[in-house]
Amino acid sequence: MASEANSWEQAAKNVEPLDDPYEKGREAGQMLYMKRIPKAALASILSSWLYFGYSFKCLLDAQAVGLSGTALIVAWLSFAVQLAYAIPTGTTHLLALSAWGKEKRQPLLRLVGDICPTVDVFVVCCGEELRVLLDTVRAAAALDYPKHRYRVIVLDDSVSSSVEAEIRQLQSASKNVFYTTRGSKPKTHTKAGNLNHGLKYVSGLPGGPSDLVAVLDVDMIPSPHWLRALVPHILADPGIAMANPPQRHYNIPDGDPLEQSMVILFDMMEPLKNATNSAWCCGTGFVVRRDALDGTGRIPEESINEDILTSFSLVAGGWQIVYVHEDVQWGLVPSTITAHLKQARRWCAGIISIAAVFHSPWVRKMTVEERYGVLFAPIGMGMAITFNMAVMVSLPLLLLSGAPLVAYSTESQLRVVSILFLIKWLALFSHNFLAAQASNYHLSLFFRAGAWTIPFQFMTMVQFAISIVSGRGTPLFTPSGLVDLPAAKSLASRIKMALWDNGFIVPVVIVISLVAGVVASAKGAIQGNGGQDFWKELLVRAAWPPVFQIWSAYINDCSTPISYTLNAPPPPSRNSLMDRDPKTQVAYPNRHAKDPVRVRPSQLSAILRLMYCTGACVMAILLL
Repeated sequence: MASEANSWEQAAKNVEPLDDPYEKGREAGQMLYMKRIPKAALASILSSWLYFGYSFKCLLDAQAVGLSGTALIVAWLSFAVQLAYAIPTGTTHLLALSAWGKEKRQPLLRLVGDICPTVDVFVVCCGEELRVLLDTVRAAAALDYPKHRYRVIVLDDSVSSSVEAEIRQLQSASKNVFYTTRGSKPKTHTKAGNLNHGLKYVSGLPGGPSDLVAVLDVDMIPSPHWLRALVPHILADPGIAMANPPQRHYNIPDGDPLEQSMVILFDMMEPLKNATNSAWCCGTGFVVRRDALDGTGRIPEESINEDILTSFSLVAGGWQIVYVHEDVQWGLVPSTITAHLKQARRWCAGIISIAAVFHSPWVRKMTVEERYGVLFAPIGMGMAITFNMAVMVSLPLLLLSGAPLVAYSTESQLRVVSILFLIKWLALFSHNFLAAQASNYHLSLFFRAGAWTIPFQFMTMVQFAISIVSGRGTPLFTPSGLVDLPAAKSLASRIKMALWDNGFIVPVVIVISLVAGVVASAKGAIQGNGGQDFWKELLVRAAWPPVFQIWSAYINDCSTPISYTLNAPPPPSRNSLMDRDPKTQVAYPNRHAKDPVRVRPSQLSAILRLMYCTGACVMAILLL
């Protein structure tokens, strides 16, 4: 089914820029973001160096004039906690800094006419709900693309007779739909093996493999123009192997209480990585050259995150991956907090496992910039989980000590430290405001979303390390479609499931210990200095802005599992979120489901922390 060379060249001539005022406005906003965010990141990095450097000097000076014992230990640990909390943010800033002067963004294009490359569209499934699969297959079979130029192949790893029967029925109506299965029920690395089976299967179809391969997860409904939007980027440059769109979701509850939209990845990090030529495979919705996959050994199966390993192999093979910032696919997020946590742990294991191939031949062929861009996820996630876990354990102990959390030898030093933190704080806010603006304010102004999952992800990291060291290999994960998550009905059963079955007692203990620590620190302020200067004593303890912004963020975020359990938003029915053609049964998410304003998270907590930390620093500067 491969195209002749001249038809490929003719198709390239039929590529036109997209003339859409809304998309042009988004593009202008993204370009402004790309221009400003590296400067904001540099300002945040430099201000952090100044603050931590001067705080280090104050510690040494205080020690020289007699600070000792418990007070000295607490002061040093407080410094270490603040530094550990800041380091993960610094890795994100380094990514932004690497994009300085590289204001590159893929233009929005359309392939017009009927002269098009051939495409094999793979829809992967493994036991998910049949209705979800059929909606994806119907939409894929109804694309605005010449029917004789693409095929839809359902890759069924569940070996389901009902799935096969339904797909065979669709095949009778649409001749370009096919069904295949490996004939077994694999336990791990299912998607990579399933895709490789698909590559082999289409080689045996009449006409052989197509020019391009496109992949859809079982729940990802493609827009009619999906292929016409992505294929032009591969046609435009013979060095581009893959074009990736963002993942969007149509069933996120109002306000996105669990922050499931992943905008930090798709609206902030991926555009930055694309600017540095280190964009990676986003897992679904992508289109890739078949010859590029064949030349690099097809889909790697060494990790459950086959998308990132595929990025490794393509970049190491001299190919380029591009990120196309256009919404052309819409899928589902987990509908329960239990399923959300399972997904977070699975992603954690997959991403961390990428670090195991750091010394592979693939990586050695990359430039330093490409290595950092591709390895940003395992490095950044590993550091974020480790340092945040250390802070969660240490901070309550520091607060419970009741001792001052900042060391200084003179009040003028405390004033300077307050000034430097205020500068650092405002620089961080400026950086985060630009990121939130680029995501249409779907990103919190102080994004530590999902901090309540840190203990669970840390345990996943430990289990992964033990499995690798002991020689047992990568830990197994049940495919998402096979996870059975019964919903508890009564309040008592929901609380029991949350605290004990799901392990949410852990973030609850963190909240309780932090609250107890804040109370103990306040008592220490009352007892400090004989009860004199209470506000000053409180300011250098729990109310110290650099520490306040940490414990207040953790209390707010670690309360999420219980608040969500007590007041979980009712999951909307899929039918209410879809516009369905009664004749063809082809369905697409409706305007309400895709409304970006509907899922914006509340910024109240971030704004309150911004106001307090700014005000407290100003008071310290003026009153000391």
